[in-house]
Amino acid sequence: MTQVVGSQTSLQSWASSLSYDSQAEDYNEPKEFMRKFVEEVFKTPHMIDIDKKARFGELAQARSFHTEQGRLWFARCINAKRCCKCVTEASFFSLIQHFSVMLFECNEAEDFSPAKSLMNMCFTYYHEALTPGGQNRTKEFLYSYLRQQPIWRSIRFWNAAFFDALQCERSLRPVITREEVESNRLQAVTDELHYQENITFGQLGTFTCNMHAFGLSKDMVNEFLRKQVTIASLRLDQVKLLRENVERMYSGVSSDDDDDDDDDSAAADDDD
Repeated sequence: MTQVVGSQTSLQSWASSLSYDSQAEDYNEPKEFMRKFVEEVFKTPHMIDIDKKARFGELAQARSFHTEQGRLWFARCINAKRCCKCVTEASFFSLIQHFSVMLFECNEAEDFSPAKSLMNMCFTYYHEALTPGGQNRTKEFLYSYLRQQPIWRSIRFWNAAFFDALQCERSLRPVITREEVESNRLQAVTDELHYQENITFGQLGTFTCNMHAFGLSKDMVNEFLRKQVTIASLRLDQVKLLRENVERMYSGVSSDDDDDDDDDSAAADDDD
């Protein structure tokens, strides 16, 4: 009887160990798959066969914890390659294909954190294409091929992505010690307010430019801007600059053109 109990205990222990090992292996599988998959996208995109594409699609879909890990690790692995901004034509179009799948699934799952990272990468990776005359090369970025993704039309995405971007910026700021606050309380509070204003102002400038680049309507951009400047209580001069920049983008006038106009006006005044 003792031998039977001991045997059962040993069997249960072995089964438990096997289950744990299996779970650990399953947990790491999305990470390892995406690491190798992204490596192939950048180095040998022609070697990605139908089975790998099928597995990529499974990990991208919004069904389970594993798929959340798949989306997360795809974004992380893509981000880790940003030192190689200029890619081959084959890699460029492979990135477009797989970004399209992942962004669609992120939108379906409302999984906005990896989508925000991929949004940034849309303005990072490019390839050099020949101009129609064939004389010169021009940079083509991913975003110009991904404008029709449904996620860009989601104001929920932009609000969540903006909040995430602010949190990332804030995490880079050294934590103020109690001694520093107590020794110069007013200055510490003032510095913190200025810091928060500046990162919000900077991120809003970036986000509104990105929204314009994705072809979103001026009304949508202004609505996003209105909400965020209200939440952040930005200064009136900062709000004015942001609104003027949106007007400039949608009127097709660059800041350089404005500067040229100012120079021309100044020259005319001098002539007078």
